[in-house]
Amino acid sequence: MPSIGSNQETESAADALVFTENGGMESGLSEQRQSEADGAIETSGGALRVLDPQEDGTPALLIPNPPLRLWVNGSELLEPLHVSAGDRIEWEMPERPLFAVDAAPGGMQAHIRVYADTQYAWKLEDSAPAASCVPRAVPDLKKPLKKLGIAEIMAEIGTMGICKNLDVPAVVQALQDADGQPVPFASGLEAVQGEDARLELFFGEKIENAFEEVAGALDYRNHLRIPSVQPGDPLARLIPSASGEPGYDVYGKVLSPDPVREIELHARQHVEAGPDGLFTALKAGRPCITSGAVRYLDISDAYVVAGDVDLKTGHIVFSGDVAIQGSVTDNMIVESLGNVYVSGGVYHATITAAGSITVLGSTIGSRLYSGSFGLAFNRLFHLSQQLREEIGQLLSAARMLYAEVCKRGQSARFGQVALLLLKTKFKEIQPRIRELLQVMVTVQRSTGSSSNEFADDLNLMLSPALMIEALDEQVLSRLEQSLEKEHSFVSDMQQGDSRIELSRCQTSTIKSNGDILIHREGVLQSDLYSGGSIAFANPVSVCRGSCLEAEDRIDARTVGSAGGAPCVLKAKHSIQVQRMYEGRIAVDGLNRDIFAPVENRTFGRQDMDLESAFS
Repeated sequence: MPSIGSNQETESAADALVFTENGGMESGLSEQRQSEADGAIETSGGALRVLDPQEDGTPALLIPNPPLRLWVNGSELLEPLHVSAGDRIEWEMPERPLFAVDAAPGGMQAHIRVYADTQYAWKLEDSAPAASCVPRAVPDLKKPLKKLGIAEIMAEIGTMGICKNLDVPAVVQALQDADGQPVPFASGLEAVQGEDARLELFFGEKIENAFEEVAGALDYRNHLRIPSVQPGDPLARLIPSASGEPGYDVYGKVLSPDPVREIELHARQHVEAGPDGLFTALKAGRPCITSGAVRYLDISDAYVVAGDVDLKTGHIVFSGDVAIQGSVTDNMIVESLGNVYVSGGVYHATITAAGSITVLGSTIGSRLYSGSFGLAFNRLFHLSQQLREEIGQLLSAARMLYAEVCKRGQSARFGQVALLLLKTKFKEIQPRIRELLQVMVTVQRSTGSSSNEFADDLNLMLSPALMIEALDEQVLSRLEQSLEKEHSFVSDMQQGDSRIELSRCQTSTIKSNGDILIHREGVLQSDLYSGGSIAFANPVSVCRGSCLEAEDRIDARTVGSAGGAPCVLKAKHSIQVQRMYEGRIAVDGLNRDIFAPVENRTFGRQDMDLESAFS
């Protein structure tokens, strides 16, 4: 309990303060009277005694001294006050704890501070009569109230829940020293973090262009450096994750390590997975790895077109890489579930690839889509998805209608019911099946989903006579499952590091979920979108009348022209231009129009204020 007195007893470790003539304060307990007529106040025998002034003298001044609390006539004294002998003055000194126990943030260590081993009553320190007084309380060593023991400290530690790795001798030593210094007496154990799974690839994922000079001229035929392996070559090693070990804090709370990141990697038919995490090639070809939560490692086949893709070759649809030694001509389509390499140009054509696209010549009036965009415009991907949904709806509707027919006691086959629905409500199914069969024939591959049974089921849906005779719920359900497998197969072919590399493009649409790299003249009246960055490698590359958008950054050379052809450049992080005449810049949603040429500028939301760039 705090000590309480009437005109007696307080404590303060700091020096007391009194007011000087100029209104300041100086160290000391009291101020001498200016004349004998002034009032006075003294502390004697633990009590405060006030002497009233004579005639016109100044009353004595009582000054508060926290943490000592003073009351004058029942009101707490918070600022200096003139008092008289008739005033009732009371005081109280709050108890100071003998010790304190605290835990560090995070609860990994606990400390104890012992301020004193004995608690005493308080008394007011004696002071001579003076015009002002700052009462000071000191321990009364003749009146001990409590002796601190180790049992009381340990009981408090237990109440706080601190229980791990207690160092009792340290607590005893702190009690003996009683110097108020922090003494650690308990500690936790940090959790041991695990290690994420890691994938080591033994091949490069990017296809490089390496033009070499032969007899004084560039060799444009043997320029592609495509990663390739032979049977038995190691492709990758999957290093499994290592789990961490839990720890605990001083309260005994378990501290779990952070979850480790796993990698799910599967080998396709041309890759062998060993028990030690080593993946090896079973055939020669280009190694490739897909992206996504579940990754697949495979050896891609290559389909080589010796000349142009034109009416003679027809559209190209292939499950692996496509290498075209000529050009892709008007209105032709190239669809690949790997990479596409074009040694010539692409003219008013469409190329979609689950991997990357490289075009060495001009791209004019065309559409190029790689990665996720390649799949989005892939007919095999779309047709299998649409047919899977429509066949599922047909199956549900046929079941309901067939059940209603049977309920009425009418005689009909399940195939008849399905055929009726096919001719009335699901008229788009048969045309899509015909298109899918044509695409599958040109794909020239064999997978589990592209089996003879799958093709037979598709053909059955095109023959009314066969539908009435052989179609039942099992066949329709099997067809739905086969379409799902086909769609999943194509979806899993998306490669993580897909990109598009061009020499020049005009009036075209280019979309990639990876980077877009322009090697030579540049871009004219085209739309480019990159899930990564867009870069112009040639110092004299230009971008005119085009719209460029990148999720990372854009590195351009000359943008626009003195004669017009403004451009729109949008990027998430930064845009760098050597020279820009006119157009619009957008960085992370912040748009600014450019009306006067700027040179060698980098626009980034964090690097600079876009507004100042156009002032």
